[in-house]
Amino acid sequence: MTAETAEATSERFIIAPEEKRRRWIRAGWGVLFSTAIIAVVALDHARDPQPSTRALLWSVILVLTVANLGNLFFLLRYLRRMPHHHLELACGRLRFVTADESSELDLGQVAAIRLFRRWGRLQHIQLVLRNNRGIRLEGYRDLQRLADLLQNALPSGKLLS
Repeated sequence: MTAETAEATSERFIIAPEEKRRRWIRAGWGVLFSTAIIAVVALDHARDPQPSTRALLWSVILVLTVANLGNLFFLLRYLRRMPHHHLELACGRLRFVTADESSELDLGQVAAIRLFRRWGRLQHIQLVLRNNRGIRLEGYRDLQRLADLLQNALPSGKLLS
């Protein structure tokens, strides 16, 4: 098979535009729950102002603030790289491309594939490698087609869903 033929038979999957909104909503829920936890601890401190409850209040504020800032950092990094990212499935290989960076996964390394559904809709695909590590594929446009192509590319009996 020539390089031109291989390129012509490859399928390209991009991240769906609604994934950006979904990620912002998840980050918002994290901030909301963190605020609720801080409010409960602050009410307990207001009810019983002791040094132990003050230490608890400040430690909860510190931990949840750092966690939410970390989440925001990774969200902004994801959103910055999202327009330049896509998957290519061709010739028994899955290529992850982001701008000028690229990495490939030989589908022979995949021990199993798991499909996770919610309310009958495919949410994400997990590729379980032979070394027991997993690769989670989510947020891509036409995820069901990607799952079908991966199942067809792998030997039968590897589906674990």
